[in-house]
Amino acid sequence: MNNNHISTVQDQSLSRLRALNNLYKDIFDFLIYSVSEMLNIGLCTITIFKESEVYVIATTDDSIRKIWPLDPALNTEEEDKGKLLNLAPHSAEKFNVKFSRSLPIIDYKGTLVGSLNIFDDKEKTLTQSENKFLAKAIYQVNFLVASKFRDQRLEKHDNLFTLSNDLIGIISFNGLLITHNPSFTHTLGWSSEKILHSPFTAIIHEDDLDETAKVIQKLMKGESVVNFTNRGKTKGGDIKWMEWTSTPDMDAEVILTIGRDVTEFVKREQLLEKSEQKFHNLFNNVKGILSIHDLEGNFIEVNPAGLAASEYSEQEMKQSSIYDLVAADRKDKIEEYLSAVRDYGKASGEMTIIKKSGKKEVWYFMSTLDEDETGNKRVLTNVIDISERKILADELLKAKEEAEEALKVKSQFIANMSHEIRTPLNGIIGFTELALATKLEETQKQYLEIINQSGVALYNIINDILDFSKIESNKMKLEIDKVDVEEVVSEAFNIVSFGINKKGLEMLIDIDHNIPPYIWADATRLKQILVHLLGNALKFTEKGEIKLYVTILEDCGNNKMRLRFGISDTGIGIHKDKQKEIFSAFTQEDGSITKRYGGTGLGLTISNKLLALGNSNLQLESEQGKGSDFYFDVEFKVEKEDIVNSLEDIKRVLIVDDNENTRKILRRMLEIKNIEVEEADSGLKALLIMMDQPNFDVIIMDYHMPVMDGIETIGKIKGLAPSQSCEIPFIVLYNSSDDDQLQAACDELEVESRLVKPIRMRQMYQTLSGLKNLAVVQPIIAKNEISEPSCPHLKILIAEDNEINMQLTKLFLQGLVPNAAVVEALNGAEAVEKYTQEKPDIVLMDVQMPITNGLEATRQIRASEDEVEVPIIALTAGSLPGEKERCLDAGMTDFLAKPLLQQSLGNMLTKWLGETIYNQP
Repeated sequence: MNNNHISTVQDQSLSRLRALNNLYKDIFDFLIYSVSEMLNIGLCTITIFKESEVYVIATTDDSIRKIWPLDPALNTEEEDKGKLLNLAPHSAEKFNVKFSRSLPIIDYKGTLVGSLNIFDDKEKTLTQSENKFLAKAIYQVNFLVASKFRDQRLEKHDNLFTLSNDLIGIISFNGLLITHNPSFTHTLGWSSEKILHSPFTAIIHEDDLDETAKVIQKLMKGESVVNFTNRGKTKGGDIKWMEWTSTPDMDAEVILTIGRDVTEFVKREQLLEKSEQKFHNLFNNVKGILSIHDLEGNFIEVNPAGLAASEYSEQEMKQSSIYDLVAADRKDKIEEYLSAVRDYGKASGEMTIIKKSGKKEVWYFMSTLDEDETGNKRVLTNVIDISERKILADELLKAKEEAEEALKVKSQFIANMSHEIRTPLNGIIGFTELALATKLEETQKQYLEIINQSGVALYNIINDILDFSKIESNKMKLEIDKVDVEEVVSEAFNIVSFGINKKGLEMLIDIDHNIPPYIWADATRLKQILVHLLGNALKFTEKGEIKLYVTILEDCGNNKMRLRFGISDTGIGIHKDKQKEIFSAFTQEDGSITKRYGGTGLGLTISNKLLALGNSNLQLESEQGKGSDFYFDVEFKVEKEDIVNSLEDIKRVLIVDDNENTRKILRRMLEIKNIEVEEADSGLKALLIMMDQPNFDVIIMDYHMPVMDGIETIGKIKGLAPSQSCEIPFIVLYNSSDDDQLQAACDELEVESRLVKPIRMRQMYQTLSGLKNLAVVQPIIAKNEISEPSCPHLKILIAEDNEINMQLTKLFLQGLVPNAAVVEALNGAEAVEKYTQEKPDIVLMDVQMPITNGLEATRQIRASEDEVEVPIIALTAGSLPGEKERCLDAGMTDFLAKPLLQQSLGNMLTKWLGETIYNQP
């Protein structure tokens, strides 16, 4: 700040102070003489700063120097205030100053404009009461300054008396109000004519008249009263609390007084006092334990309930701290607790305390940092005795641990029982499958089919019970991975396709073409839910169709979509009153249904509980006698893939199918690719269309149609233009059954491709694309048949302790890879030994075996390997949660669950040994 600016600021302040000095000179004189007398000080002055000089405007010794220079380098900002105040001793040069003190005078803008100074020629230390008196004196000076300069209009007006918000008046010694400023009338509402030259006490509340009269008497006797408070009466009858600062002028026989309306402050004080009273009433009467302590932990107050609980008296508690009550092994936590209260303003937790009798109890505390009415910080604490609760909690924990141990034993028992049941089931299902592949009489075949179906049904029941047990014990967890939507839907249909074909039902897959090909989900559990729902639909549908559909409900952005998976059927339907019950465990719509259709009633419950793991649930729309629609909605992360199929050469396609829904789905698939579609609901109508407009690029023909089936229709179409056979459209024949005779008929008619229902979009596009790009199109076989292999160098190690399962696995391998060398091991130790000796290409390892189990055997094999890891496939009938993970963690490559199926084994060999196993020399 430059010197010119200092001069401007101080000059403005000085002009205002001059007005103040003229009006309050007597007050200033009175103040400094009072200070000098009360503090027994030799000299007291009031100085102000102007431009480059310091002025003395009030002093107890008129002989001292009144003006001296101000250092131009100094300014009134914060860093120089101390230096300015230290200039005060210059005014007392003729004194041998041994003691001095200067206090700042601040104007309404916060600018340092002067100081109140005291000096003495003796060393002196002010007492506490003297310091308080000195503080009150400088307060009065600043109060007068601030009250007069509060309003910025004083920049234009010098009449502080008129514009002050405070009440300023002069009272004669005979008690009359002889002059006052406008604030008197503004604050109290009385007109000037009413109160002027009237007794000052006329505006004072009756209850305060005596005290006010006493104050006036003291002032008239020359005694100073800095502050006093009373109640003033307004014209409207309200009460105003007023705080007055008054001083007498003995020569003029008047009292100078300044009053301030402190009604709101008094009200707040009264409310605070009532609040404190209520707090103490609550504190002392509440049945809970309450205490107040300081930030060092010393008790200030404890309520009666707390005293009773701790067994200490009030006096004993006030002489104690929380360190005295807390158990020795918990004292180190007290500092953490106090630090938390200081840092965060609150803390809570458990603490073990020792009562006066020595008994230990556990208390739960909740503490909050607070301030009392004087601003001192304190900690309010509410305490609950949780000793009994802790005992119960410990007992509950023990009971929980015992229950968990019992559950673990139960799970292990179920797993062992599962293994023991599945092991013979593996033999039953496997050997009946092998037997069914041989030449049998019709009766023998029927019996074996029943045995096989019963084994599969028992296997499914066991799986349902085990899955239900896992879910109920919260052992089931989802394993999210990238999943091909069409693939998982098709695989689910393939599992139930035999039963659907046997009933002659139509199978439909309807996937919205806008759904990306991949979603992130648990493929196993998603397929399990779909299989449950498809199986349920199959069970209760005798004729018509079963459709599995997937639609988009919402594009959620960020590569996420909300999809709906549903299975609709044309079965018996479910009565509205029974629809909620079917989701309960072991419950079906009607008890008689179990007898008629079989099943545990667990399928829908398991599906619903699996969906709950993904924040979804099964929903149902059904009409009795017309069918049902089960569906669920889930938000998935999706992944897009651009699949390009060359279909530019296909312009028109004829669809021939007697099922309307099938035609709709196929039409939608083709129209997405801008292919024109014509429909025929029978072979006869197809012939009529071909006679009228034969220019189709492809004909899609259903095999099973009434009156004229697909093969007959194709033959007649080809016969329409025998001389132009090369121009007859390519034909895709698809059928819902897998018939060897059908293949022969297709070969005879030179049908290019055949597909098995239900038709998948991607499969359809690939087939259509191949029709126009291959000179000779090989038939597309939907069955997962394994080619006749030839692999003389393949060596397979089987580790299996069950003789039946060993024989079954060998027979499966004989059918899959007849020229492969099979090495047998009856336990884990033998498996390790045979592995080292024979160096197999792949190992089929049973998990539960004597001497050394499959997991340990795998670890030993992995430890002995060099760089190349041979695939080790786990074979297990176990069911413990996480068994697959334990197998993989042990070093196994993949996992096959028993009962073992030949096709599953073939797929596993292909997966880890590749197609080359079927083409070795």
